[in-house]
Amino acid sequence: RPRGEIEFKNVSFEYPDDHNKVFEGLNLTIKSGEKIAVVGPSGSGKTTLLRCLNFLEFADEGTISVNGKTIFNGASQKTLNDNEIRENRLHFGLVFQNFHLLQQSL
Repeated sequence: RPRGEIEFKNVSFEYPDDHNKVFEGLNLTIKSGEKIAVVGPSGSGKTTLLRCLNFLEFADEGTISVNGKTIFNGASQKTLNDNEIRENRLHFGLVFQNFHLLQQSL
């Protein structure tokens, strides 16, 4: 089946506890078939960007669209229920940085 694109429009995220603005006004389009790498120093927002895409964090503003369908809109983020979040997560897979769930062999 053909795959579409992922688009971030004017996405901003700030941690509420320390008011650390991780990114502001982020615009990014990843077209079908493109392969990208997100690089930067620790704390620059790489993981937070992916966490927003998977609804583990919620951006403060902006929109995230997949295949032309808006899956997140900062203006109405509070209206997403658990079923909608679960449905939107079906577009993505995520491997966490820490592998606490995997048994480690010595």
